[in-house]
Amino acid sequence: MNQPQPGPPVRPPRPRYLPPPPDPFGEPPREAAGRVLRHAAELLQDRIPRFAESALTQLRSSSSYYGNPLLAPPDLRESAHTALECFIGGMVTPERLSESGEYAWHMSGKRAEEGVPLQAVLHAYRVGGAEIWDALVTLALQELPDHGHSMALAATDVWSRVDRDTALAVEAYRQVTGQLPAGDGRKQRPLLKALLSGHTDVTRVSAIAVALGLPLRARYAVALLHGPGAERPVTAPAREVHDGMELHWCPQEGGIAVVALLGERSVDDLASAITAAVPPSPGVRGGISTVVAGLVELGHARELAELAVSSCTTDGELARLADHMPGAFILARPDLAEEFAAQVLGPVLDTDPVERNHLVATLAAWLDCDGSTEEAGKRLYCHRNTVLNRLRRLERLTGRLLSKPRDVADLSFALDSYRLTCRHPDR
Repeated sequence: MNQPQPGPPVRPPRPRYLPPPPDPFGEPPREAAGRVLRHAAELLQDRIPRFAESALTQLRSSSSYYGNPLLAPPDLRESAHTALECFIGGMVTPERLSESGEYAWHMSGKRAEEGVPLQAVLHAYRVGGAEIWDALVTLALQELPDHGHSMALAATDVWSRVDRDTALAVEAYRQVTGQLPAGDGRKQRPLLKALLSGHTDVTRVSAIAVALGLPLRARYAVALLHGPGAERPVTAPAREVHDGMELHWCPQEGGIAVVALLGERSVDDLASAITAAVPPSPGVRGGISTVVAGLVELGHARELAELAVSSCTTDGELARLADHMPGAFILARPDLAEEFAAQVLGPVLDTDPVERNHLVATLAAWLDCDGSTEEAGKRLYCHRNTVLNRLRRLERLTGRLLSKPRDVADLSFALDSYRLTCRHPDR
């Protein structure tokens, strides 16, 4: 029996194109898309702090560079918040349209100076753009569920802005790196930052030593410069050899760190080199660590340099920790230092402010003048007998005699403790 032959497959009818539903306000589709996008951006603008943290979490989880706290820029949270605020603000307020591009140019140039890889910078823009778009779509569908088609039309506008900012970031990065000499050493800065942050795993540090071309064991020191004037020109080399020392300049938040391979040179030689490169200026204070024996100890050296900076008494000073060891002890444990100052100088500090200031200033001048009452009087613009009377008063109040070396040592350390802890009342 003959079976019927199957006919051609039945194809379902082609769906008819349906135009988007008319906008209730009578706007053309593009204008409606712009209005819906602006409304979603206004909603997102009110949520920027929380949204920025969510975007940062996504960036850190998807980037091995930004996800590493030793490599990520210290201002990452602040810069991400500002970038998102500029971008979203430009969608809400047309007058602010160029702000995100200007910030992309500025921040990408800064990242190039810091040695952040261009791939990481571009990844941050891709993640930021995707997070912004997802948030805008979610908010639009929540508030205006019947206008999903308008958000689809708005995608072109959002991603064209992302592309513009990304292109500006690339060009700024290339312009900055194009000004740098070959072998500048800027790309090694993230590795130096890892060491300065206290990275001490010997295996990894040895790998970093190979990448940097630095000996694992050698005489190193770290210097820090803090303040608004603590900066060098963009074109200044990140690595240079100065009088037998190899210096690596590494920008930090609020200043510069210098990792020095000293060779046979001293900390004094390093201080001279730094002063020549960054002349003292108002608002800038610096500190230099003692010598450490290898790259593993650079994190500790940075902490010592921080203590040296804290011991500075005037702007433009570059303090060597070796010259401020008592102050370093005080700043390392200001709570104990304050307690010691109260025990030794308590009765003096309890006098009225005028007498207290006279007694403290007289003790300081006498110590600085190597115990000469005549020289102390000249420094204080008073007669030596006045100096003697104040010192006797101080002896009576403290119960310590300036003729006894141990008492003098207590008074000297208590005086430094009082002056340094008073400069750091928050500690």
